[in-house]
Amino acid sequence: MLSFLAIARVAAEGGGAPNPFEGLGINLVQFLAQLINFLLIMYFLNGMVIRPVLRNLEARRKRIEESLENARLADERLANVEKDYQAKLNEAAAEAQKIRAEAVNAAQQEAQRIRQEAQAEIERMRQQARIDAQAERNQLLADARNQIVALVIAATNKLVGESLDANRQKALINDFFSKVPAAKIAGVSVNGAPVVVTSALPLTAEEQSRVKADLSKQIGAIENITFDVDPSILGGLVVRVGDKVIDDSVLSKVNTLRQQLSA
Repeated sequence: MLSFLAIARVAAEGGGAPNPFEGLGINLVQFLAQLINFLLIMYFLNGMVIRPVLRNLEARRKRIEESLENARLADERLANVEKDYQAKLNEAAAEAQKIRAEAVNAAQQEAQRIRQEAQAEIERMRQQARIDAQAERNQLLADARNQIVALVIAATNKLVGESLDANRQKALINDFFSKVPAAKIAGVSVNGAPVVVTSALPLTAEEQSRVKADLSKQIGAIENITFDVDPSILGGLVVRVGDKVIDDSVLSKVNTLRQQLSA
């Protein structure tokens, strides 16, 4: 890092050998400052917030697997019930043809009812497990939001060498979590298609309202919009309009930067 700063200082003073980056139209000082800023923020986020959150999500995933295992056991119990009914049907057949026919009909109806009820209960348990897991994940991420915001602001304050006021802090948070990629989304039209907005952390009601309003200005009136959460995108937004995807996530920017540096 010191070598980067030394190069930046030399470039800024204009001394020494010609700067090879000037021919490419790159401001080396600004590029290094932005790169160091970004790496520091990612270091803090990865070490202090994202990894603990992912560990908690893994624990929730295991509990969901246990719920699904309970559902499988319910399937086995249903199979045993069906075997019991078959045994009763065999006993009824020995008594009389009429009784047998009536018993078969009654048993089939009861077995169907039990099967339907059991399948409905299993599906309800699975659906509830998914809902609970998503709710717990979103709650964990929402709880971690304040920590992430504090880390981002602290890192930014340190890099710029001054404390940000409330307005600048709010603008920084909005840009990091919920800024609509106006430039990338230009030319896209909603035309009644569903819109899905994915963020790294759950957006507040105010942020969701602002994102919807900003998108409406860019692509037209939105009838159906869904907000989803995917911690792996790290920050920014991924907007899906019908079958079109506008990826302005931090993960996408990191991958692009990695490709540029390895080229």
